[in-house]
Amino acid sequence: MHRPAGIAAGSACAQRATVAKEDTSMIGTAKAAKGQITRGHVELGSYPDGPVLSPVLIAEGERDGPTLWLQACLHGPEVVGPLSIQRFLKTVDLKQLSGRVVCLMLANPLGFRGYNRLTPQDGYNLNRVFPGDPQGHLTYQLAHRLLDLSLAHSDAMLDLHSGGDLTITCHYTLFHNNGTPEGIESERLGRACGAPNVWNSLEEGLSGCHFTHYTKSGGKPALIVESGGGARVTPEDLDNLTAAIFNVCQARGMLPGEPMVPARFRLGGDAIHHKATHGGLFIPKVGPGDDVVKGQHLADIVDLFGDVVEAVHCPVEKAWVGSIRRPYMPIYNGDQVFELVGTKGYDPA
Repeated sequence: MHRPAGIAAGSACAQRATVAKEDTSMIGTAKAAKGQITRGHVELGSYPDGPVLSPVLIAEGERDGPTLWLQACLHGPEVVGPLSIQRFLKTVDLKQLSGRVVCLMLANPLGFRGYNRLTPQDGYNLNRVFPGDPQGHLTYQLAHRLLDLSLAHSDAMLDLHSGGDLTITCHYTLFHNNGTPEGIESERLGRACGAPNVWNSLEEGLSGCHFTHYTKSGGKPALIVESGGGARVTPEDLDNLTAAIFNVCQARGMLPGEPMVPARFRLGGDAIHHKATHGGLFIPKVGPGDDVVKGQHLADIVDLFGDVVEAVHCPVEKAWVGSIRRPYMPIYNGDQVFELVGTKGYDPA
């Protein structure tokens, strides 16, 4: 492990959007208070019989500083995120914290209640429809609301993810570095979060993500950190996401010290999402984070007679397994079984 080089935590880029901004001490029913963690709810939409609410907590340090928007459960079953936020809030020293961490516990309360990666009411993937539409489908309106809230109340965003109940992800970070100052800062934070796998996402397929539009539309740095899933929570996954919160706070100059990061990063991009052409039971030959090469045998799909009905082979020259379907899970044809992230090299090489 070593300390990252790059833009200083107190640089103009790290402190952007803190000067000319409206008073943001109130978020829903939660009001920030110096040296305290306050709580409340924020309205994100409407059920037929009342508001769609998410719990929100505000950790306010005793010193002034930037504001980090920290969110979880953009996809409903990804519970590693809120559990890691809880751990952070129970252990952070507010006397050492400069600024504010706004913690949105359920970015998609509808998906959380339905234990669904998608919004059950309309079937959309919330993290593919940003910037949203205030006159659109429910999920589009939710995206519009989330983007407005996050940009109005913060200077940077950390979005916590895992594989939920269907897939298992390796430990990686995802950001949109398009060469702008906020894109460059996004990558700096990505390299500071502690993940060994670094993915600069410029793919069209991820152009509708929250982090992408927070950076492109809002002109502020943002990143996703992924770890775990597969309908279980491991201590390692909790450690990974909790460490990411502390590391990003340190990288932004909100907590003392510097983040500890891997000595070497594996770089990725141009991911593909490989889907099954037959139904059956999914029998993997590789795991999350494994390196794979073209033609390599990745998995079998077997029917209930035990016969292999599909052998899955790597279709790209060189990649790493960003996510994998939960082992032995029954699947349909058309289900995604692998996210393969193209290997772009190593840093240092």
